[in-house]
Amino acid sequence: MPYRYSRARKQFIADVGVVLTTLKDAFSPACTSTSVQNYALCSAVILTSAGFESYLETLVSDWCRALLANGINTDLLPLNTRAFLLNDPAIEGAYKKFILRQNESDFLPEIGGLVGNDIFLFAKNGEVIPAFQPRRLYSDCKYPSPNNIKRLFRRCGIDSVFAKLAAVAQKNVENLLTSFNDVRTEMAHDGMPVGLSATDVRARISDAKSVIGYIDRVFYAHVRKQTGEASWTV
Repeated sequence: MPYRYSRARKQFIADVGVVLTTLKDAFSPACTSTSVQNYALCSAVILTSAGFESYLETLVSDWCRALLANGINTDLLPLNTRAFLLNDPAIEGAYKKFILRQNESDFLPEIGGLVGNDIFLFAKNGEVIPAFQPRRLYSDCKYPSPNNIKRLFRRCGIDSVFAKLAAVAQKNVENLLTSFNDVRTEMAHDGMPVGLSATDVRARISDAKSVIGYIDRVFYAHVRKQTGEASWTV
């Protein structure tokens, strides 16, 4: 089946469409205030960045919810995803305390209390995926920096994600994202950068839309191969 836009990508396009329409209004003959226009440009970039975060959150959440709804077996889940979900915060916390304190009398009962927990089913093949919160995968890495993108998609089973994105785009997607984020950061801290035009801002927003398009295609191919077409939400 050919690629179809994810629900997350459709929502991002709709949201950015509203942003660009508002930006167009700010540069209409009815508005002659440079300050208003600069605020509109800054708002457009920051809202696009927020929409990028929402896109990543929705994309991964929809995948996880489809996996749970369809009763996918653990065998089909990427090993990286299984390993990450197996490393439950309670387990991780127990090991951190043990490494720090070297106290078995506390460590063993703490781990023992978790024995039999459904979380350990991620370690077994042939089991229906146990319930988990999708936000575990993205909550600490949904801001769209290159490092966070790498972390997020590694957890979802895609290593070297920017190499795969570059293969689809035939260009350096990491550089596109970095350029957009640099503008966003400068605007958030200092306002409208000197020398940056409305055309430049629209180009950076277009870059962000392109990056999301590449991510959507790469993740679709991954999902279709790994967990099946039914786990892609449109």
